[in-house]
Amino acid sequence: GVDVAVDMVGGITLEPIIRSMAFDGRAVVVGFASGDIPKIPANLLLVKNCSLTGLYWGAHAKHRPEVFGESITRVVGLWREGEISPVVGATFPLAAANDAVAALAGRKTTGKVVLTMDDA
Repeated sequence: GVDVAVDMVGGITLEPIIRSMAFDGRAVVVGFASGDIPKIPANLLLVKNCSLTGLYWGAHAKHRPEVFGESITRVVGLWREGEISPVVGATFPLAAANDAVAALAGRKTTGKVVLTMDDA
């Protein structure tokens, strides 16, 4: 089974994630991109002896700002070193910001949507 899993989608994805966990595994809920908040049978956590926790960055930044700051510094460092890179699904010129919002609202994007300050 899976030792660690992160769910950003929610909806129908969380229960299969929990079912795939290894004994003593850990799952983290980060968001609900699907728009649906899942409900899972608690007995799955019991029989897998696994844990499920949530991570909301806004609350994390408010209650543990020093840890949040260290996390951001580390991620930016990894990005600068080329160890990680964001997935950019689409770019739009600033003049087409409404199109960018429509693409997001219509769930027609993956990764980040970037507004550029040029006409391209």
